[in-house]
Amino acid sequence: SSTIISSFVSNFVCYIETATTFIKRDLLDSERQRRRDGSIINRPWIEERLRNEARALQLLKEYTTILVPKLIGFGRYDNGLAYLETERLSGIDLESTRDQCRTPEGVLHVREGPCEECDSIAKENAARFINDKVLPQLAKLRSATTGLDGFVLPPNWILELHWAPKKANSASYIFCHGDLAAHNIMMDPNTLDVIGIFDWENAGYFPPEFQVWFVDRESYWDYFRDTKRIKEFVALIDV
Repeated sequence: SSTIISSFVSNFVCYIETATTFIKRDLLDSERQRRRDGSIINRPWIEERLRNEARALQLLKEYTTILVPKLIGFGRYDNGLAYLETERLSGIDLESTRDQCRTPEGVLHVREGPCEECDSIAKENAARFINDKVLPQLAKLRSATTGLDGFVLPPNWILELHWAPKKANSASYIFCHGDLAAHNIMMDPNTLDVIGIFDWENAGYFPPEFQVWFVDRESYWDYFRDTKRIKEFVALIDV
């Protein structure tokens, strides 16, 4: 019922923002990309991804004080499209903090263009927040089974195949975000402090080696390119 202030259709999901909420929903057939033969290109497990994020947000709100968006709803619209609705975090992602100087007028690091000093401050604040507030609390959430509630979705740098839950003899798997990178860390544009961690679609219980995070894009993409490391990670969760 709220007025839409922005919307964006990606390859697989539609993102909608209102003044107070953020919605991710499945695509209409008319919005989907198609192959040359006209067949629709689908991404596996859209509804399961959204359900997984909803469950992760519930778990984090109940057992941690990590700053995450409040879950408003998950389900299907009358037209059958799956959706996830959360509160909207009003800020900028960590990657955007360098776009301009964000210090008060009169004490600018640079008068125009990208600001490396603000970028450095924001990354230091984000790293401190993750190390001091996020990782210690996630490490306390443990399970003897990979994934979350029977659904296993590893980080994006592991091929999207079907993964069966893997069981251990003890609660040796820790809760991981699965895509903890600069594009999923929301910052206050004025203070350059973290105001929330979002996009928990890949969250779940995994071996401790999966608890990785990135504040710069190059380090993030290194994980996609390192085939040897990917094989080692696959071996840790393969049943």
